[in-house]
Amino acid sequence: MVQGSLAVPSLAAGLSLADEQRELVRARILRAAGSVLAARGLTATVDDVAEAAGVSRRTIFRHFVTRDALFVAVIRAGIRRYAEQIPPPPDDDLRGWLREMLAVMHKLNAGNGRVYWDLVGVQAADMSHDLAMVAAECRDSRNRFAVRVTELLWHARSAEGRPPQWLVDAVAVQLSGFTTQSLAGDLGRSPDAVAAVAAQVIEAALAAALARSA
Repeated sequence: MVQGSLAVPSLAAGLSLADEQRELVRARILRAAGSVLAARGLTATVDDVAEAAGVSRRTIFRHFVTRDALFVAVIRAGIRRYAEQIPPPPDDDLRGWLREMLAVMHKLNAGNGRVYWDLVGVQAADMSHDLAMVAAECRDSRNRFAVRVTELLWHARSAEGRPPQWLVDAVAVQLSGFTTQSLAGDLGRSPDAVAAVAAQVIEAALAAALARSA
């Protein structure tokens, strides 16, 4: 969601030198904030980001009104990164796509670091309004994607109606950072190995759901 997820934006033709410098500094701050959030989570401070970016606090506040505004920008960029990197489903061979998509998903999950656990583990009441809002956006994005993947696989097997909720839940688990952490973090599996296990679990759950619906 955050770490390594921020490319330097391409600078539009016609920008003044001052505007180009401003955009470069902003991108540098965002990259540094992504790394700091991955390492320290929501306990990170503006001073941490300033040190990592090699700029002053004042420079950061020229670009972002508050610490949380900066963190929200980083987290939203991470959400966009998922949308940009997840391969679109083909018209055929969804099994191949599933494995490829899961590999990308778990590589991205592995780079999120501590901020992911803070966003899913901290109650909204204990966050600022801005952070609670972006945490909800992350949840909604994950939930919508799990539904989309499940429905694609369900209808590709000529199943009728909507897939059962338990199947959506099973797919959501296999897409999640919890699965990444369990297999990659705790057992030392590579993201590709995590993807292979997740694909087998999803296929088995799908087969069981289809058998029940027959």
